[in-house]
Amino acid sequence: MLTGCGSAQVEVPAPPAEGSVLDAADVLTDQEEQRLNALIERRGAASDAARVAVVVVEELGAPIEDWSREVAGAWGVGDEGADNGVLVVAATGDRELRIEVADGVRETFTDEEAQEVVDDVLAPAFADERYAQGLERTVDLVHRWAAGEEPVAEPTNWWLVGSVIGGTALLVVLLVGWAVADARRRRRIAEEELRAAEAADPDLRLSDDQREAYRKYRYSHRGDDAVVNPAVWLPLYLANPGLYSGGGSGGGDGSSGGGSSFGGGGGFTGGGASGSY
Repeated sequence: MLTGCGSAQVEVPAPPAEGSVLDAADVLTDQEEQRLNALIERRGAASDAARVAVVVVEELGAPIEDWSREVAGAWGVGDEGADNGVLVVAATGDRELRIEVADGVRETFTDEEAQEVVDDVLAPAFADERYAQGLERTVDLVHRWAAGEEPVAEPTNWWLVGSVIGGTALLVVLLVGWAVADARRRRRIAEEELRAAEAADPDLRLSDDQREAYRKYRYSHRGDDAVVNPAVWLPLYLANPGLYSGGGSGGGDGSSGGGSSFGGGGGFTGGGASGSY
């Protein structure tokens, strides 16, 4: 989709079908992307001070400030009416970085603090090709600052560092294991619903693409308002594929804390910070 922004034309990529991370540059492994999504979901569930999404592309084709603002608005990063979205942008070919911050978040996560994160965390990590580490630390800092938990520098305790690294590794394993188990469980539920619907109606025939769309829909939509009968879901999907596929929240209240950071947010007027590496 092309949108106009001054004299620049911004090509807005489609948001991720699941989660809050789009790695179009393919710099993250599947495990790293799952871990980053799990971190975003966990921090988002703990506080609605910020809804964070991440996009990594190779080239922008427009000034990064324009591109980030257009994409954040088009994706609806944040909760509707809350202006609490934050979009972390990295362009590996252009070697540019940005943290786009909605107006509501700037009250606690200022542009100066965003610049500090870009300069001290994101840029050094990307320069060393430590992409996952830089993005995870950035997401964590954004959430902490937005929630009023300003990080405090402490003297280095190397024994503690070793303990933390070991604990972090264990936490990562647990988070990844949880994410994989959850995905398998949701897929199993969707398969059972598909089999039951086809058994009840032998004339019901879904294509492979439609079956996959239903699986993604059921992964993202888990609330009481979710459509759990594929026979009922199919005509709704054919009429509105975007609403009845993997995108969107299944919570029913407009909040994006459960599955992704896209809840119809806005308020992107140029706040945040940019940098390069």
